[in-house]
This record gives sequence, structure tokens and C-alpha cells, in this order.
Amino acid sequence: MNRVRHSGFTLLEVVLAVTILGLVIGAITATWHAGLNGWKRSAGISDSFQRERIVMGTLEDLTKSIVFAPSKDMLYDISFTHDQQAGDSVSFVTGSDMLLPPAESTTAGFRRVTIGLQRDQYNRSYLGIANAPALQVDGGAPETVWHVLSMDVCGFGVRFRSPRDGSWADKWDESNLLPGAIEYTVAFGANDGRTPPVVVTLAIELPIAPYVLQQLGQTTAQGSTTNTVTTRTPVGFSQ
Repeated sequence: MNRVRHSGFTLLEVVLAVTILGLVIGAITATWHAGLNGWKRSAGISDSFQRERIVMGTLEDLTKSIVFAPSKDMLYDISFTHDQQAGDSVSFVTGSDMLLPPAESTTAGFRRVTIGLQRDQYNRSYLGIANAPALQVDGGAPETVWHVLSMDVCGFGVRFRSPRDGSWADKWDESNLLPGAIEYTVAFGANDGRTPPVVVTLAIELPIAPYVLQQLGQTTAQGSTTNTVTTRTPVGFSQ
């Protein structure tokens, strides 16, 4: 009597095949996760760099468009406040309409902008900007409304370069004169003590500063500024 032989896999072969398949799937999954994490990190770095570029570009545009008249220095003066905890704040009249909300279109043309660190309702730090008419109307100044320039800023510092001798100072109190340049130091990051912030320093020449100095019968100091990334700690950021 002939016996029928059945072909098939043994239990050992099945276990071996399942093991190999598991290893292959695990390797593919690990590779996919590594690629995904790398893409997320690259996207995060790219987004952070773009946000930093927007902030520094906004500061540059507003500052280069500063308006000043020596005969009316009280209206066009550069005001500055320094707070060890809150950071620096600077205010000036600009001819730029960059980031001007439609609701505040009445300040278009010449407007006074104030830039500094603020706190939101959740006590989170942000770099804010407030707008006001350059020439205040009768009835006093309107209530200050702050707008978010960036939620990624944890420190903000300002310095001024003298147009006379090119020296730098942490404050500016000459109401009848413009600095030759304004330097902004901005710390981008959470200031959580775990990840160090990215500190960017940008020195911006004021195009009309030499003409203001000439109107006062004085000579301009020869100086230069550079846009650099430094480790200078801005006011308002605690290491």
C-alpha cells in the first residue's frame, strides 16, 4: 500500500521565517524613524532660521527708515529704557509701514514705534511692537496696544554708536542728535535652562545720521558695523 507524503513547513522553519521577517520589519522601522526625526530636526532648524530672519529684517527695515528733524527733536527723539529684568526697550519715529496692522492705518506715513520684551496673559515672554502717531493729537496719547513680533525671543538688548567718535554706549540721551548706528542683540529660545539660546547681534547704520550731524555743524566719525552672531548676553536673558 502506497503512503501519501504531504509537503509543508516544519515548526522550526516557521519560527525562523517569522524571526527573520521581524528583524527586517524592525530594521525598516528604525530606518524610517531615524529619517523622520532627521527631517523634523531639519525642518525645525529651517523654521527657526526663517523666524530669526524675519525678526532681524523687521528691525533693520524700521531702523533704517528712522525720521528725525533737529528743529523738532522733542517729537522725533529716540527714547530708551533699561530694565535688568524686563530687558531693553527703544522707541523712535519711522517712515516704514512694515507690520502695521490695518486697524492702525491712521499712523501710516510717520509713526512712532516702541520695541521691547513684553509678557502675555500666560506670563510668556515675547518681543513686542507698539505703534503710535508720530505727532500726537490733542487729548493725549492713545492707549498702547502691543503686537507680537516674535514669541521665540527671551532676551533683547540695544546699544548706540556715537556719530562723533564711533564709541558704543548702552543708552542714548541726546535728544537733539541721532546715533550713527543702533545695535540689536536678540536671544532666540525658550530660556528654560536646558537648551542654550541662539544670540544674534545686528548693527544697523542710520542713513540720515551724518546729515543730522552736519546740520549741527559737526563732523561724522568714520566707523563701520558688521552683522555677526555673537555670544553677548542681552538684557532680560538669565543664564
